[in-house]
Amino acid sequence: MDEGLVALITAGVGLIGGISGAAIGGQAAVRGTRLGAETAAQATARQVHDQGAINHEHWLRGQRLESCRALLAAYDRYAITASDISRALEAQSQPSREMWSTIGQAVSDIRNSYFQVRLLVSEDLLQPTRDLRLHVEDHKECLDRWADAFLTEDDQRAAAEEAEEERRCKQLGDLHGDLVEAARRAMAERPAIS
Repeated sequence: MDEGLVALITAGVGLIGGISGAAIGGQAAVRGTRLGAETAAQATARQVHDQGAINHEHWLRGQRLESCRALLAAYDRYAITASDISRALEAQSQPSREMWSTIGQAVSDIRNSYFQVRLLVSEDLLQPTRDLRLHVEDHKECLDRWADAFLTEDDQRAAAEEAEEERRCKQLGDLHGDLVEAARRAMAERPAIS
């Protein structure tokens, strides 16, 4: 064979090899680009999902905090007014209509706040909230009985209701502390994002 023919065959094989290599390399590049784009799209979708879950959890946490604040503020109004009524009865004085109106509104606010809390919080926080609400209502009924005994001048019943009010007042303080601690723990928990 002559050198020209060998060079021509070698050039032809090289050309075919170069074209084949370029085609295979191009296909690999296209496939790699497509896989990279799919991976990037999946990562972006996951990031958007995670961010949405984080934003929702942040919003829900804010709603929980606000409902707990409203309940505790209503309880504070109740406790202050209950203390005023108790002091008036201890001093053998009739509590004012304003006191009774204020305490009635505070009980109503506690009930309303409780129903909002009930929709938003976990069982760990719900039980102390329920206990506080029920004991507030029981305490208010005790104050009503004490005031009734005072107004009817039933000293024996008034003394019994005063002792009962004192016992219930201590229970309320303990339940309030339990609720505040449960709320603190609930707000300190980091949400689990799935």
